[in-house]
Amino acid sequence: MNKRLLGQVLLLLAILLHISSASRGQGTPPEYKSGVAIKFRDTTKYIKFLTWATFWGRHTDANPGTAINGIPQKGWNDFSLRQFRFLTYSQLSDRYLVLADIGIDNQTFSSGGTPGGGSTGNGGATYGGTLGKKPGIYLHDLWNEYAVVPDKDRATQKANFASLYIGTGLHYWMGISRMTSSSSASYLALDVPLYNWPLVDLSDQFARQLGVYVKGNIGPVAYRWAVNKPFTVLSTPTAYPKGAPDSSYAVDNNATGKLSTTGYAAWQFLDKENYLLPYTTGTYIGTMRVFNIGAGYYATPEGTVTQANNTATSPLIRHSITLWAVDAFADLPFGGTRQNWAFTGYTVYYHYNFGPNYLRTGSIMNANVSADAGYMGNVSQAGYGNLAPLIGTGESWFTQAGLLLPKTLLNSRTRLQAFGEYSLQQFDRYGSAKFTYWSAGGNIYLDGHHARISFKYQTRPIVVDNRQDASKGTFIIATQVYL
Repeated sequence: MNKRLLGQVLLLLAILLHISSASRGQGTPPEYKSGVAIKFRDTTKYIKFLTWATFWGRHTDANPGTAINGIPQKGWNDFSLRQFRFLTYSQLSDRYLVLADIGIDNQTFSSGGTPGGGSTGNGGATYGGTLGKKPGIYLHDLWNEYAVVPDKDRATQKANFASLYIGTGLHYWMGISRMTSSSSASYLALDVPLYNWPLVDLSDQFARQLGVYVKGNIGPVAYRWAVNKPFTVLSTPTAYPKGAPDSSYAVDNNATGKLSTTGYAAWQFLDKENYLLPYTTGTYIGTMRVFNIGAGYYATPEGTVTQANNTATSPLIRHSITLWAVDAFADLPFGGTRQNWAFTGYTVYYHYNFGPNYLRTGSIMNANVSADAGYMGNVSQAGYGNLAPLIGTGESWFTQAGLLLPKTLLNSRTRLQAFGEYSLQQFDRYGSAKFTYWSAGGNIYLDGHHARISFKYQTRPIVVDNRQDASKGTFIIATQVYL
């Protein structure tokens, strides 16, 4: 990363922190509550609105041999909208709830747009893909839910030992891990590793599927389980010359239309979390004592295919998708209410089976990239821009940890939190080779997750000869507003 640019970014952070600290000393603003609620007169009915958005500024070191908009580049600087959400839910009675969530994701200067974005927004002979203008707002969630056995007894308002809720729709009550249903408004480390959503935008719609779910608590155990209909994906296997390294590998093709099942359960040893909504919290910023151990799975028959004899006309062989994970989450304040230090930690092990040698590369917000025709060195097998091997048949281990610094450090409402992450993956496609990345950064909470500045540097693997040959990195500074 350019040292001058890094110095300018750090100076900007220092100025923002100084202004925030000074302004907090001049008076305490009103506390935010999550969302705006409208209550109906003389009833318990209400409708609630929430909205949040995250803006990124980045410097990205490009994978070797990358061209951006047809121009050879070693890296790029950009601004982007990582996400925008508008969510509403309504309690129509003490047993019935309906929720809807719309938004956009991943708009950059040269990607994330839709056809109809304008004369520079549709791609064409010069540009191989859709460019960045006018991203499409789409439906993230839409479900209704009925409380068969509520969390609290209606007469006494005491907690029931067990509860049961049933819901239907396009939903986020998915299994595999805690991070598979993470809230994008409360991340610890600015974002997620992406392979926590193993089906993302293939047989699901941004980690959601259409189906029926049940959820609730049994004593200290929170559970969720669903039966869903995966979205159709009809990829065709590629035939390679006999003996080629990629001669037989699975691709997504669920033409036979089998249902999926998925579930997750977590034993809550300390404070019980609120599971009115499925979105799990990345860090509570010192406000709760939580320690959970969980496990989950996802399964669908005949979700991928290979081709017999590696020829374009031979029969398809169908394979089941079976995914499972175990994880642990801790958020532990210490040092008393005056200091209010807090440790946040999360670790998860994923075991994925999509069929023989299945592998997907991916990234967050790549640019409009292509090959630099004049580059003569090794290129990454993952592709160009910021692509890296991401999801595949194999194993992944991900860990992140954060330390919330004490209130007394700044003598204001502003809080500081440092964090780090580590990822280790092994894919059957690449044999015994290991792939790693790490990140380090921090959060500046001006008013909790409601007004936050985050920054981090993160690496990614460069793949040459089926192994990690090197790493490239990205520096991100992000702002978030959450109302």
